Amino acid sequence: MSATLIRRIRQNHALEHATIALLGQRYPRTQVVGFSGPLGFTLYTNLSVKEIYPAVQEALERLERGEAALAYHPNCGTNLLTAAALTVGTTSLVLQGKSINSRSEGLERILKAILLNALALLLAPRLGMKVQEKVTVESNIGDLELVSIRTDPGRDFRRVYVQTRHP
Repeated sequence: MSATLIRRIRQNHALEHATIALLGQRYPRTQVVGFSGPLGFTLYTNLSVKEIYPAVQEALERLERGEAALAYHPNCGTNLLTAAALTVGTTSLVLQGKSINSRSEGLERILKAILLNALALLLAPRLGMKVQEKVTVESNIGDLELVSIRTDPGRDFRRVYVQTRHP
């Protein structure tokens, strides 16, 4: 993947997060899930385009003004993947190697794995936010523009496409 393509995905990811944060403030009981790509992002929600459009517009304006904190979201998939990687990594470190010779040795390894996984889960949210900042999100959205918002009709949840471009 080219650096430009990755940067565009990261910038759209920032706009997606900022939009979801604003929608969460305006509609606290609604559920919104998003996915970003190089041409924009997709939301899965019960909200309409009429409700989403002002949030996208405000998110874009606020990111342009430098409100970088809006670009990072605690419920981002990056945070979930960071937690998964940490727990799988710690478990494999503890359980790899020599075979288990006794019940007490097996229990000891399992307890170590549980303890290290608990520690990993405590560290994961903070580390996940750092991974967003350094790898998956670019809060400096540059000249990103909103092109269109369209939706697939649905009763409970619908797919909403937010298309962007870099002129």
